[in-house]
Amino acid sequence: MPRSAPARPYQPPPGAFSARLRDLLSTVESTSLLVASEARVRGLGEHLRFACLALPCSEALVALEIEALGRLAVPVVAGPEAWRATDLHIMPSGTPFAYLLSGGGGYAAELGEDDEMIAALRPILQKTPRAGVFVPIRLGDSAIGGAALLSHEEPLSDRHLDMAERLAEVLALTVESFRTERVLFELFARALPDLLAEDATTSLRSALERHIHGLRVTPAYRRKLELALSIGRVADRGEAETRLAADLLARIDAYARSFEMGGGSGDGGSGDELL
Repeated sequence: MPRSAPARPYQPPPGAFSARLRDLLSTVESTSLLVASEARVRGLGEHLRFACLALPCSEALVALEIEALGRLAVPVVAGPEAWRATDLHIMPSGTPFAYLLSGGGGYAAELGEDDEMIAALRPILQKTPRAGVFVPIRLGDSAIGGAALLSHEEPLSDRHLDMAERLAEVLALTVESFRTERVLFELFARALPDLLAEDATTSLRSALERHIHGLRVTPAYRRKLELALSIGRVADRGEAETRLAADLLARIDAYARSFEMGGGSGDGGSGDELL
């Protein structure tokens, strides 16, 4: 009698892994990471809202050097009443932040109706500002971006600049955590294709496949799988153990059916029927 060929390990079809990876990014585990990141944005927003109230000014934002190619990310813009998250990315050239990143200090400036200096920021501003204070945000001795505090009507003076520079020192503490987290995400995203390649020297690919498979299983179905695995382990011990497990499950099933058909005692029974 010919022997059956040994079972081959499961190989997902092409594209299945990438589809499952996208599923992973919407799970509770990855959502918790996003929630942590959103908390950083909320912290930035609240700090900037406080700056609008303290200065006072109409709108405030930060532009941070996070991504490659020298682009600046503007994650949030705030007013005295509320803040809102944005997804604006700009090149520093031609903006007030180019001067700040090159080592320049904070300064106050009047702004014209069509001032090119803030042209890149207009899509996220509620109104065209008439004046602004621009201060660097530093981590240690390095400028990693800047804060812009803008006024729609009233001019901003050196007194506002002094206060903005003190606020920037406090803001830098929140920015440090936010920027570090974003940089780590970016580095991981760049390394991910190499880590998931078929010839990768790590086990990340197979570990993610197992993890994603577990996440895609509903809790009810997962319990069924766990029960099946438990019975399988019992059955592996021998024929007698297999018959015992099958007989016990049959008794449990008959006991449950008796209640479904109204044949139970009504008080939940004592369970003696299983013995």
